[in-house]
Amino acid sequence: MTAISSSCRSGLVRAALLGLGIFQLHGLVEGQEISDSPPPDKFVRRGFARVALIGDYLYIEGGEVSQQVGGQNQQGSRSNYMNSTLSIDMSKSWDAKTVPIRIIDNKISGKPPARSRPAFWTNQQDGSFYVWGGMVSYRRDRVMPKFPELYKFVTDGSGGGKWSIETPSNPDFLRTVYLTELAASAATDETAFIFGGLAGEWTDLTVGWGRTEIATGALAFNMKTKTFEKLGYEETLVGAVAEHIPQFNLGTKKQGVILIMGGYIPEKRVDGNSAIDYSSVSSHLFDNITIFDPETRQMHYQTTTGPTPPGPRREFCLAGFATKEGGYDILLFGGESKREPELDFRYEDAWILSLPGFVWTKAPNMPTQRRADHHCTPAGKRQVISVGGTAPGWREPDPAPQGLMVFDMPSMTWRFNYDADAGDYESPQVIKDWYKNGSLSKVKWSTPILQQVFAPGSFGIPNPDSPDSNSQSSGQGHAIGAIVGGVLGGLAGLLALIAVGIWYFFYRPLKQKQKLPQTGSQEALAAGDKYLYTRTPVNIPLQEAEAGWKPAEVASNHGYAELSVFSPGFGPSPSVSPGPPQYSFRPAGPQSPMEMDGYSERR
Repeated sequence: MTAISSSCRSGLVRAALLGLGIFQLHGLVEGQEISDSPPPDKFVRRGFARVALIGDYLYIEGGEVSQQVGGQNQQGSRSNYMNSTLSIDMSKSWDAKTVPIRIIDNKISGKPPARSRPAFWTNQQDGSFYVWGGMVSYRRDRVMPKFPELYKFVTDGSGGGKWSIETPSNPDFLRTVYLTELAASAATDETAFIFGGLAGEWTDLTVGWGRTEIATGALAFNMKTKTFEKLGYEETLVGAVAEHIPQFNLGTKKQGVILIMGGYIPEKRVDGNSAIDYSSVSSHLFDNITIFDPETRQMHYQTTTGPTPPGPRREFCLAGFATKEGGYDILLFGGESKREPELDFRYEDAWILSLPGFVWTKAPNMPTQRRADHHCTPAGKRQVISVGGTAPGWREPDPAPQGLMVFDMPSMTWRFNYDADAGDYESPQVIKDWYKNGSLSKVKWSTPILQQVFAPGSFGIPNPDSPDSNSQSSGQGHAIGAIVGGVLGGLAGLLALIAVGIWYFFYRPLKQKQKLPQTGSQEALAAGDKYLYTRTPVNIPLQEAEAGWKPAEVASNHGYAELSVFSPGFGPSPSVSPGPPQYSFRPAGPQSPMEMDGYSERR
């Protein structure tokens, strides 16, 4: 018995030593071969990164990468956090299989800890981008600041740059908020906005071990004054994506609008032990788009037309181009759904949302299977560059070489090569046809405000910013105005004389009699109102008046004068009726509950 025990102990010791030796050897091999930008023949997959196109260079920051180590793919879901910033020269055409990717020195002072899925935005005016939050490595050697920090990278115009910690003018503010991941972010030329997000011990040390917090509302950071501000919303939003649209303006300062799409809304914590119930969450589907006004900080909502992308989904990709007609086309593709029966379901579809019509058009699916956790940016004049994507694991090689895909918007085609000499942007023909067919005039606008902002000429309202309205000289405009004014004045006088005659000959003899019966039903009046607002022809029944006279209908050129009341949060106030649908509480059909493990959110 003693011999057996001794033999067992010897075997255990040998196994432990052997395991230690293998671990040390594996660590040595990793230390020698692991790279933030592995060679194309050793690259496996990249995900959770953020990208920015500034000048002639595409920058890749954060995220994780898996690769072949010692001749084999990294095991299981193993990946390594990026410690370097990468860049690709976009001034010349390239092929994804061979394009060189530069590794920028990772020892620059002020470099943020390696993070995944941070809030990220660019400032094209000074050639910089910012990193806020994100998830750090789950390993024991992770590095995290004691208090929240904001990081800024200023490019040098040649594919490099310098990191620094951006100290806000109100530094005490950082002690009042959590660093988050899975937040939506976008920026105007002046202010960046961060919507929602999820916090835990993997994003912020102050949260505490084993705790999960859901960020409520939004943050604003003014890049000129370096001031942080918390916007007073109470709603929660996790995993959404935001896109800044510069040429449509709700305010007077011409800051554009920010569209917020996708994501889901988990329940806020209701007990004292930080537990969050993920057994039932609401999702923001794609038939109702949230429009954020950076100036007034208010939310507006507009329903879409056409078939809509299926949902729920998060961690998808958005990138858009302005059209020469004054619109904006946005590509959406991929993403993840936390739904039954596959909690890690990935999408492989692609869609284009065209403004001002808010119409969805189906684009060809990605040629590289399903993916989420990728990031993209418009490049050149007409192409979208996509970087990375999970499958969901990290061991399966990415069909896209080095994780790079290119989508040409006008032709709606996927490629693995970038054309630096591609021509100007044109909307896909199917979208052009939609507008040519007069479909914009049939859009049902949620409010007159949105109609005036996005399609002021669609219902006969002249658009002062349109090329047609500015094509004539001011002298011609005044002349036309004088002519139209004279004609309208003459018609007004004639109508006044006719009205007086009708009153004198028909109304006066009857003024001592009973009033005439109502000649139109309430249904007819309601139908007439509908015609005024939607410009949709409606049959209005008419009834004959006394003595064979028929009522004379006066044409009206104005619709409802509707007051617009908006909630300060992500959804409209329940007291507003009628109004836009509630934000993300409108499932298109039976929806399965979605679950999320706060700590294992990474996988």
